[in-house]
Amino acid sequence: MTVMPAPPPSLDRFIRLAKIMEWVTAIGIVLITILAVAAVIYADWTRNLALAKLGQAGMNIQITPIGQALAAIVVAIPLGVMLVGLFAVRRMFSDFARGDILTARAAGHLQTFGATVLLQAPLSPLVSAGLSAALTFGDPSGRKAIMIGLSLNDYFALVIGGVLLATATIMREAARVAEENASFV
Repeated sequence: MTVMPAPPPSLDRFIRLAKIMEWVTAIGIVLITILAVAAVIYADWTRNLALAKLGQAGMNIQITPIGQALAAIVVAIPLGVMLVGLFAVRRMFSDFARGDILTARAAGHLQTFGATVLLQAPLSPLVSAGLSAALTFGDPSGRKAIMIGLSLNDYFALVIGGVLLATATIMREAARVAEENASFV
C-alpha cells in the first residue's frame, strides 16, 4: 500500500483561502442581487443609482414609476453579466477548495469570469446612456436626456478582463500539458 505524502503547507493555505473566497463570492452574489433590486424599487435608491452612474446630471432627474421600471430593465443587463462572472469564479474557488487546481475546468471558469469583467468595460457607458434615457422617459416636465458616463474604471475593467483571459488561456494550456505528462507515467 502506497502512502500519499501530505500536501505542502502552502497548498493547505491556498485551499483554505479558496474555501473562504467561495463563501465571499456566495455572499457577494446574494448582496449584489438584493441591493440591485432595492436600487430600482425605492425611488431614493434609484436616485442614488442615477447619481453614481451619471454624476451631478442625475440629480435633476425626477424619478417616476415608469422610469424606475425602465431603469430596472437597463440595470438587469450588466447585473446579469456580473452574476454570470461571479457564479463562474465561485465554481473556480469551489474546484480549488476540492484540490482541483490546475485543470481545464478551473481555467474555463476563470475564462468566463475574465470575459464578464472585460464585457463590463463597453457595457458601462451604454448603461449610463440607457439609464439616463430610462429615468427621463417618464419625466413629467417632458425633458428627455441621454448622458454617457465614462470612467477610468471602464478602462481598468478592460485591462483586468484581458489579463484574466490571458491567464485563463495559459492556465488551460498548462492543464493540458500536465494531463499529457501524467498520461506518460
